[in-house]
Amino acid sequence: MLAPQIKKKVDELWNRFWSAGLTNPLVAVEQITYLLFLKRLEDIDLKRQQREFPSIYAGNESCKWSYIRQEKTNPSHLIEVVFPWLRELDKHFSSDSAEGTELASLNNRMADAYFQLDPNKGKVLSDAIDTIDQLFARAGGSSAAQDIMGDTFEYLLSEMATAGKNGQFRTPRHLIRFMVELLDPEPGQRIIDPAAGTGGFLFSAQQYLMRKYSAPDNLVLEWDGAPHRTDAAGASRTQYEAIHHGGNFVGLDNDRTMARIGWMNLVLHDVTDPHLLQGDSLSKRDGKPELAELLTPESYDFVLANPPFTGTVDSNDLERDSKLFPRAADKGKKKDDALTNKSELLFLWLMLDLLQIGGRCAVIIPEGVLFGNTDAHVRLRRELLTEHVVEGVISLPGGVFQPYTGVKTSILLFRKETRRDEKQSFTGQNPRTEYVWFYEVEEDGFSRDAKRNPRPGQRNDLWDALVKFKVWLAEGRSGAERFAKTLLQPSFRPERWRQALLCDTGDKLTPAGQAFSSLADTSMWDGQVWNLHELFPELPADPRAAETQVREAASKALDDLVVRYFAAPTRSVWQKWSSPGTAMNAEMALAEWQKAIKVPQQDFNRAAREVERFFEAEDGPALPLWKELVREARNIGLSRHERAITEAPKVQFGEHEPVADLAAALETIAREVAKLDGFDVTLRSLAIDQTTPLSAARHWVVPVREWARNEEWQSEDGTLQGSHDANGHVRSQYVEAMLAAKLYDEKGALKDGLLDPDCIEAREWNLSAGQYKPFDFTQLKSDKSVSELIGELRNTEQQIISGLDKLLAMVEGRE
Repeated sequence: MLAPQIKKKVDELWNRFWSAGLTNPLVAVEQITYLLFLKRLEDIDLKRQQREFPSIYAGNESCKWSYIRQEKTNPSHLIEVVFPWLRELDKHFSSDSAEGTELASLNNRMADAYFQLDPNKGKVLSDAIDTIDQLFARAGGSSAAQDIMGDTFEYLLSEMATAGKNGQFRTPRHLIRFMVELLDPEPGQRIIDPAAGTGGFLFSAQQYLMRKYSAPDNLVLEWDGAPHRTDAAGASRTQYEAIHHGGNFVGLDNDRTMARIGWMNLVLHDVTDPHLLQGDSLSKRDGKPELAELLTPESYDFVLANPPFTGTVDSNDLERDSKLFPRAADKGKKKDDALTNKSELLFLWLMLDLLQIGGRCAVIIPEGVLFGNTDAHVRLRRELLTEHVVEGVISLPGGVFQPYTGVKTSILLFRKETRRDEKQSFTGQNPRTEYVWFYEVEEDGFSRDAKRNPRPGQRNDLWDALVKFKVWLAEGRSGAERFAKTLLQPSFRPERWRQALLCDTGDKLTPAGQAFSSLADTSMWDGQVWNLHELFPELPADPRAAETQVREAASKALDDLVVRYFAAPTRSVWQKWSSPGTAMNAEMALAEWQKAIKVPQQDFNRAAREVERFFEAEDGPALPLWKELVREARNIGLSRHERAITEAPKVQFGEHEPVADLAAALETIAREVAKLDGFDVTLRSLAIDQTTPLSAARHWVVPVREWARNEEWQSEDGTLQGSHDANGHVRSQYVEAMLAAKLYDEKGALKDGLLDPDCIEAREWNLSAGQYKPFDFTQLKSDKSVSELIGELRNTEQQIISGLDKLLAMVEGRE
């Protein structure tokens, strides 16, 4: 979670490039990425020199970030000097000297790097460099600083999603985190995203592993599942290294710019040597050894992806491996043609090929994949269900990719069970998948309109689906039935956070400063985000309660201070008009008093403004509160003194202790109010254990193959009558007989009457959740019983049939 002031700086950075003419979001982010990399590069080189390797800047010192800062108003320096050097960066270091740094996976990424800012836009460049220095002043420092860099870059990418047509590249992060949790990876297991984009699935998988092994007392989760303070304290050294090893996080993207941005995203999230490269996952691999190696069949534990929707692929460029992409025919003219050129289907076959046996996949697909009736659609679903295990289908709300597309999508989860060399032609054998678990998400924590506004703390079906999916995997149908009418949610709580930063001088000390300024080692605080009650244990954790407590104490202190400070000038006037024999003139007394307090009032107002340096200047909640409290205290205190003047000597004027040092007194109170600075967040509990009754189930389990009842069937020896036994279970002898007689005819069509028409196989392997959603009779708004309603439906049906018969007779001239 980034502080509002950091987000504002990112917005300013984005807007500066936008206003300078870089209106393509992808290009704007790319240019900012180059500048970020140049800043990191100098830190990387310093670490290399500490290992006694030669500097990459030898003879090119003007390419250092520290020099670029000096030339920050001169875009031509970047265009003509720095970027030509950057394009040949790989020539300036050896592979040995790059080990353990971002340079290890540079791989000529900068060979086509060009700075596209107008040379006349020197002010824009200057502002951008200043902003980057402010944002990443602690780059290369603590792990907290690394987190801030990664979070900041992610926020920058979210700007790309809201700025224009390239937004489709960015899958909503809450959905990505959800999908990673569904698969529940372990350190060292290899993960690939063959359509990686900005690397969201890969860095989220790494974040999840850090979270999974973090100390529960340290870990906190935002309402949407974003983890914070991940320390991986419970991981062994081997596990920790695996969590950060780039070889376990592999990604490919066809767009070189996207691949470069995704690589930087992983780098900034502390993944060493990320394996995110430019490459077309579906294309021919001849002459592309690196691509072929990354796409080695059956070499990954997990696939996580959101591949392109409804695209087509040039068949001539498609990889020719027939075990990867099925052929259109076994022989004849089409034996070398792929069955389809639809990208969403081809990516699914690719994912199956990449998984090792037992490997699992979570992928976002358009709904058409689940019910499309082309040969390719049906064959893919049949292969998934018969030779592998489809673990679940989670139907997502229609607007999750708004405003870019309204395509209805689902998350498909499957496990590989058959090796690529052991694939069989389908002849009716028993499917490996016996049942499929379906879940229908209605609420995902965001509004359903095009704005997709966050709704923290409100109902989110993803949490419910997560628990129920894991129960389904562990317990099967019995577990699914256990939670059928129960909604499971975490608990939520509000907190106020602040990013604690050490400052250079006491005058600039942040409000959090006094909490740790006396500690011997303050490095643990620098860059970290803390809750108010962690910095200030005397405050309640709830921000509203903390605000009430501070307001009451500060209001009382300010009221007392105002009364004491203005007591001296007020007393002299009050004494004059209270003297015996002095005729009271309220108007003259009031005018004299106002003149007496004019200078003290100016001094008070000035002193109250000077202590505003202890507050966040922008977007902080404490400064407006301070101004309000000062105004109220001043008005109340002066009103009290005014009454004493205008009603003297009837109103007595008591003794008041003088204020020795107004600035010090105001500073003490201001520091207490400034403790409230920060930004409000909604957190969720680690456990998902809050239960609420549901009127209708959100999930259901459907058999893939279910035999229709045949009461007339008899076994060959005549000892068995009927296809099912007394308990309703299909007889094994019946199944053997039907399989021997073959379920499918010579053209591959399913024979009538053998399977229950409601099972998945009988519906051309349809996997659309809505096809199988149980009808909920409790939703019927009627005083009649279900049997009465069914009777009415039957009568209506008979009337319709009778009417159709009459219409047909009229058409044929029989009436």
